[in-house]
Parts: sequence; structure tokens; C-alpha cells
Amino acid sequence: MKGMISMILTGALALTLSGCHAPVDAAATAQTRETTVPTAAETQPGTSPAGIERPEPEDADFVRVRDYLPDVLQELPYGGTENFTGHQIYEFTEVFLRYGTVKKLQAVCAELAGQGLTLKIWDGFRPVSAQFRLWEVCPDDTYVADPNRGFSAHSRGNTVDVTLVDSLGNELEMPTGFDDFSGKADRDYSDVEEVPTEHALLLQNTMEKYGFEGYFGEWWHFQDEISYPVEDVFEPVTAERYYAQCNEFINLRTHPDTAAEVIVRIPKDDEFTVLALCGTFALAEYAGTWGYVHRDFIQPVAVG
Repeated sequence: MKGMISMILTGALALTLSGCHAPVDAAATAQTRETTVPTAAETQPGTSPAGIERPEPEDADFVRVRDYLPDVLQELPYGGTENFTGHQIYEFTEVFLRYGTVKKLQAVCAELAGQGLTLKIWDGFRPVSAQFRLWEVCPDDTYVADPNRGFSAHSRGNTVDVTLVDSLGNELEMPTGFDDFSGKADRDYSDVEEVPTEHALLLQNTMEKYGFEGYFGEWWHFQDEISYPVEDVFEPVTAERYYAQCNEFINLRTHPDTAAEVIVRIPKDDEFTVLALCGTFALAEYAGTWGYVHRDFIQPVAVG
């Protein structure tokens, strides 16, 4: 009888202890979720998954334009010194925009393709840090939005500076070049010759047809009618190779959040390309898809 009572008490104590937990460290819990051991049916270390299908982004998500509009040309003057300031404003060379804005550009390009034309993008999303840099080198609100009073629409990720190009990539004649601040750059084309006026109106009418609004002072500037908040965390970077520094794997997620859906697991030491930083996460391209990885578990690949 004493033995049976002892067994019952021991079992009860075990059940009681199993329900006791130390205070939860939210950061530690998040990190643990990033390195959970996969089951046999999931990606195993040392393998690179194929045919990964990423869920369609939400309209407010930032995406790399090239992934959705591969035929659109990109030439970012602010990524170098060939711009009106003579200074490099940001270091990245890829255009990023809100997905909802990219879908509208797809419609624009589909219509232009019927005329043997497409777009060239001169500027897209401009990080807040870049707007401060622009103001630093050109503190004149005639040409640059003062970030101390309000940010440029480019910092919302729904605005582009564009022109038209033909099937060979040649720019069509327009009233002026990019970032020309003369009177001919505005949308009063009474002082512009017929051909460049026709081209500017073709661009304007097509962009407006699919949900963009123009800025009177710049024929090349268009903003999505759907507004988004100024983005002060997401920041594109020069693409660099990184690897997964972990015990088993890290998660590539749909959004920069440890609760977001996992697209694929990246095995230990596998390499990928980091495209942008977003707080404690990084936007990464891996095995033909892209998503967010936790920055605590990645390291740059040594060069040389």
C-alpha cells in the first residue's frame, strides 16, 4: 500500500512540475523558432530545394521590380554620381516598390508592349536615409523635399521616375532629360516641340489610365493613387552573399516577423544573396525565391 501511495504521489508531482515554466524570454523564443529541427519531410541540411513557390505578396509588401517586370530597364542616377547633385545618394542598383504599385506598372507595360515600347525606371523607392542625404548635398526645397518637414513620395514606395524606350532600349525623345529643372520639364508643353510632346503625353496618359498621378513640375514623375505610409525601416543594400550560421537551418519567411509563414528552410552553411535590410531581418534571395531571414543567424561570405 505504501508503495502504491508513493507511486501516486510521484506521478502527481511529475504532472505538477510539467506545468511549471520559467518566465518566457520573447527574444530567445523567437530565435529558437528560427532554428527548429526539421522533420524528415522537410528540407534537410546540405540540400538546395527546387521549385519553391512563394505565396503572392500583399499589396503593401516591398518587392524587387525586376522579379515582376524583367523587361523594364533600370538606370538609377542616384546610385552613382551621374545626377544633378554630382554625389552618390544611395548605393543600391535595384528598384524596389510596393507590390500593389508593381501590378499597376505591369498593366502599363502590357499596353506599351503593343506599340513596341516599355519603361525605363530612373528612381523608385528612396529610403528615408537617402532623402536626408539628398537634402544634405542640395538643401533647396525648389528641387528636393526637405525631410525635416516632410518626406518625398518616393519614400512611400509607390512612386517612380520613368521614361519610354523602344524595343532596342533607346529612349524616346522627351521634353527634357531626367532631373532637368528648366521650364520645359513641366507638363505645360506649349514650349515643347511636337514629337517630344506626343511622347510625354503617351507616357502620361498610359500611366494615368492604370492608376498613377503625375506631378506638374516633372513629366517623368508618377505616384500611385493608392497611398502607403513612409517606410523608415526597409532599406535596400548592395547585393552581397551571405551564409546560414546555425545548427541545422534558418527559416526564409514571407515577412520580417518570426510569426510569418515559412517559405523554405535554408540549411546550415548554404549561401544566399541579401538584397535589403529590415530591422532585425534581411530580405534574401535563395534557390530562385526570396523572403526574410533573421539577421542573428547570417554571416557574410568571406571574399578572397
